[in-house]
Amino acid sequence: MSAHDVDRHTFGIDCWRGHVQPMVRAHRHDDIEVNVADVDLSYVIDGRPHLLPAGSVSLFWAARPHRLVSSSGAGRQAWVTIPLARALSWGLPGEVIRRLVHGEVLATRTDLPLSAGGAAEWAERVGRWQGELHDAGPHAEVSRRVALMEIEAAAARWAWTADGARHEAGGDAPRPAIGHAGAMTAYLSAHAHEDVTVADVAAHVHLHPQYAMTLFRRATGITVGEYLAQCRVAHAQQLLLSTELPVPDVGFAAGFRSLSQFYDRFGRMCGESPGAYRRRLRAAGPDGVRADLTPTRAR
Repeated sequence: MSAHDVDRHTFGIDCWRGHVQPMVRAHRHDDIEVNVADVDLSYVIDGRPHLLPAGSVSLFWAARPHRLVSSSGAGRQAWVTIPLARALSWGLPGEVIRRLVHGEVLATRTDLPLSAGGAAEWAERVGRWQGELHDAGPHAEVSRRVALMEIEAAAARWAWTADGARHEAGGDAPRPAIGHAGAMTAYLSAHAHEDVTVADVAAHVHLHPQYAMTLFRRATGITVGEYLAQCRVAHAQQLLLSTELPVPDVGFAAGFRSLSQFYDRFGRMCGESPGAYRRRLRAAGPDGVRADLTPTRAR
């Protein structure tokens, strides 16, 4: 079993490099996941197939249920996980954060030279970071600090070079807003299944509710309500995949307070009802992808 098969709320800032290891089941965690491999990787994310091209650096929001199903051949893979709250505190572009939270899978441009962050170079770095983050020697604290600084710089490069990313000069939120937003996303992710309110979120960061909501939208590009719904739908998807709970019970367990709200939000975000989502995934073959579905390449 690979580290990817373990259920956690978040993996924290972590990384791994080794031979491609398909996952035995889907899981979710509130991190931005960055993948790079020397072979094509076939993932199922949100119940939809996605192809992560060899030689590119691909990013997605791992709070959505996902599973590495297969690869185009024997190869090596590297991944990095960055908690969404930490990504916000680092000041990553709000447009990229918004697109990831809305379910897009982004890939860096494949025409970048190695010196500018090509995939082979990043894979080597991930292997080094893995050792430094888990160093237990006398210089462990220094090694970890250096690795964290390098991962922060790498995350900025990945985000700014993602295909289709649109960035406007001066468009980023001030750092205090980003810091508060990071704390709010972490709180929302941890409490999404509860009857959490805007007032609760604002109190967590000691701000007036209206001001807190303004800062959140400025930093992430979406409202607190939209983010909360994304978290709840992602949780519902995982429950539909991994449990036998009746559909109404899934909605309540994920944090929705009415069935109509659950069906409305799920349908708008997933393009189908919760029941249809469960039936479609259960009709899939043993690899989790129906033969009539063509994987979507990471954008």
